[in-house]
Amino acid sequence: MSNHFCIFCPVFFNKKITRLTKILEFDKYKNMSMNQLDSQYDMEIVTENEKEIRIKTYRTSRHLEERVQEVLGEILKRHNRERLTPILYTVLKELIINATKANQKRVFFEENNFDIKNAEHYEVAIKQYKKIFSENMGEIYAPKCKLKDYYCIIIFEYNESGLKIEIRNNTIIAKQEEKSLREKLAMAMGYDDLAQFYMDNADNTEGAGLGLALIIIMMKGEGIDPNLFRISITDEYTSARLEIPFTDEFKTIRN
Repeated sequence: MSNHFCIFCPVFFNKKITRLTKILEFDKYKNMSMNQLDSQYDMEIVTENEKEIRIKTYRTSRHLEERVQEVLGEILKRHNRERLTPILYTVLKELIINATKANQKRVFFEENNFDIKNAEHYEVAIKQYKKIFSENMGEIYAPKCKLKDYYCIIIFEYNESGLKIEIRNNTIIAKQEEKSLREKLAMAMGYDDLAQFYMDNADNTEGAGLGLALIIIMMKGEGIDPNLFRISITDEYTSARLEIPFTDEFKTIRN
């Protein structure tokens, strides 16, 4: 059974791997094989057609961030929306970090025989996880995530009317985390100033909560309807989706 923040239509990806040059023709990729891309950047470029680009990864890295920024920038440039690149890249970076960290946390739970669905296990595990957490955990846990195939996939779907971006990781989250996400999203909708949000919620806002507020408030600042940002949770994956209209003909998944 699915548990959604919104009506969500999942997009399934095939296993056909192609080079990014086929879509965006970046000169720097022309002499690199897919295996080189995968090993150097710890990611795969997975595509289905010329209106969709998918990047699959097991961790965040500088190389991944550069590729995501280039893909996003090229799409927006082709549709005369370059000014949105900085804000949308900031949003994507936050969502990718959240997704890969969630996968790393799931591996930690499994390695230490904690049941993420057990409330008592969850409380104990989270305390232990926070004690060992560090910024280099991605390097330690990426091979473990890859072995278990706990991935993050970044999906760009675009045409002349708009852009849809989805960040999906294929691990479930605890009920406590889902409840917290719902509350923080709802709370952020009432703010237009990030500093004010932080001051009002300094005692009960973790990094992820502040990140969600940042996304909502930045979208408002650019005149983008914050309702075009949605998080969906199922028994198989967690997904964050952002939709950016280019024209009035754009149709959101909600519709």
